Amino acid sequence: MKNWLKYTLVLGVGSIIGIIANRNREYLINAQYIRDHWSFRDKLDKGIATHPADGTMVFLAFGQSNSANYGEGDYKSRHQVYNYYKGNVYLAQEPLLGPDGAGNSVWTRVADLVIDSGLYKNVIIVPCGIGSTSVQCWAEGKCRKKLEETLAYLKKDHIKLTHIFWDQGETDNVDGTTKAEYKARLQQVIKVIRDQGFDAPFYSSVTSYFPYDNEHPMGIDTGITTAQMELINERDDVIEGPNTDSLNLAYYRFNAVHFTEAGLDKLAHEWFKKIKNGK
Repeated sequence: MKNWLKYTLVLGVGSIIGIIANRNREYLINAQYIRDHWSFRDKLDKGIATHPADGTMVFLAFGQSNSANYGEGDYKSRHQVYNYYKGNVYLAQEPLLGPDGAGNSVWTRVADLVIDSGLYKNVIIVPCGIGSTSVQCWAEGKCRKKLEETLAYLKKDHIKLTHIFWDQGETDNVDGTTKAEYKARLQQVIKVIRDQGFDAPFYSSVTSYFPYDNEHPMGIDTGITTAQMELINERDDVIEGPNTDSLNLAYYRFNAVHFTEAGLDKLAHEWFKKIKNGK
């Protein structure tokens, strides 16, 4: 009888663990859980971020996979670039802490270019992108909760953002989001940030390209990109970011979606040009 109860208990606990693991399989498989809890990265003095020196750029970067460590390669920063995550500061190392992907982001490259140019002396990256997410998720779903959590950490540490970078649109291409829906939801995303007191310029990339599961010519949804451009033109606090749809050659995208090392290099330069012009 005791053995039967023991086996039943083990089976029950195992089943519960299996259900939880299945529901969170992407979080576990892509190593985000390990980076969250056992990154083995040294925490630095938070004063770097909480009392930044003159000439420090602090940018929030979010959206879907191409903002979130899904690129190829193994890039290492040439400068002292920092990664702020959940109230702590680390030397920036790919994959960055915050996004859910396990590859490379474009952001360390952007930081190096900014420092190389002399625009800023130091860069702190605050990334929180999530792959395959819609604008609705960031406006009112689980993604919004992650955004609000990130902003809460920044507010607690009295960290002021200098730039905000948004790179998203592919999922809404597939979902059939209308221009009006996308525009209204992106307005909501910006409102979430503004309501928390962050007034840094919001750079929106022009992004919709996805070559699968849609009927748009060349995989580009002009409804999504028009919505992005209308917001850029209508709001003084929104600035045009790079047109990522134009970087759709196989040379730039290793699976027709995510960026190769050459693609990340090119995308970083496109972001840098926008930053330089919009500073």
